[in-house]
Amino acid sequence: MKKEKQPRSLSEEAYDRLESMIVSTELLPGARYTIQQLQQQSGLGRTPVHDAVKRLSANQLIHVSPRSGLRIAPVNLAQERTLLPLRTEMEAIACGLASERATPQDHKVLRTFITDLEASKADLSLERFNVTDRLLNRAILTASGEPLLANTLIPLQTLYRRTGWIYHTYLGPGAPLEITIESHIALLRFIVSGDRTLTEKFIREMMGDLGNMLLKVRQSIDPATLDVSLADMTVRTGVAGPIN
Repeated sequence: MKKEKQPRSLSEEAYDRLESMIVSTELLPGARYTIQQLQQQSGLGRTPVHDAVKRLSANQLIHVSPRSGLRIAPVNLAQERTLLPLRTEMEAIACGLASERATPQDHKVLRTFITDLEASKADLSLERFNVTDRLLNRAILTASGEPLLANTLIPLQTLYRRTGWIYHTYLGPGAPLEITIESHIALLRFIVSGDRTLTEKFIREMMGDLGNMLLKVRQSIDPATLDVSLADMTVRTGVAGPIN
């Protein structure tokens, strides 16, 4: 008998909505919000939003302080560069295991991602790609058969997805999304092929490209975009203004 899909809870819906808003910087990096403001922006009630905030806090996406409330985690490029080797190895493990352990059901899911990405890669929006990327990451983790990987890997994927959003949004033509989509399609083909060695080699190469992205964001993006609290920072250079 086919197992019926369980309906999503409002808490899960709240988590996904707030996570998506963090990734797209609709919830500004470094900005402070109240639970009431997050309710208004997500369109969901206090209890599911509160539950979502607890998960996002545990995942280091929202910082919670008893005195100053909620603060969206700033984009920390130094942290992301430090954690990149960890994420690389975890992704290699997850994708390598998926290539070996994927069930026929997993293959059906992954092949559907390939078909849909191939059909829409020329006009896929960044917003829609990020939704697909999140679902794809979860499908690969499911195929890996190691659910404990998700506890650490999913929050890391979210942090880097936000930096990717900033990269593609602000660098524009210099950061074509279609190349990123092609890489995801190629990774899926390696996983489906069942060749763990080639799968792990390719995902490590993809993570190397991620390191280049972090470097370009650091070189080209205004730090106040990565942490809005810096927008009000006063810097005296002596170039303008009165000479004392």
